[in-house]
Amino acid sequence: MNYRFETTTTMKEYNSRKWWIDGDYIRPVTIQAETVKEALTLWREFVEERYWMTISNNALKNADPMYIDTEDGGARQVGYVITGKTYFDDRDTGRSNVMQFVDLWVNISAVTFPDFD
Repeated sequence: MNYRFETTTTMKEYNSRKWWIDGDYIRPVTIQAETVKEALTLWREFVEERYWMTISNNALKNADPMYIDTEDGGARQVGYVITGKTYFDDRDTGRSNVMQFVDLWVNISAVTFPDFD
């Protein structure tokens, strides 16, 4: 299967007044894997290597489900909200490499490719 990961990055609410991060910091990526769990593990490795965003095993284990409303009034899970952490520069104190926690709102879709024959 091919899974497309679209991630919106936000600061944790408690530190959102002091710190800012681009919501599109982590770009969409398609990952080939047998299961969603395997795809999440590969996505985490990709995010850590490419974006310097650390996602712990505990953060994956405790990820909160992310839902959308359905037309019939129900809810459907479309991904997870996962805690990550990365480095920031503190302009107030002049310190660099200050670790801060962020929320990663990860929408996961199964991708199929059409047969053009």
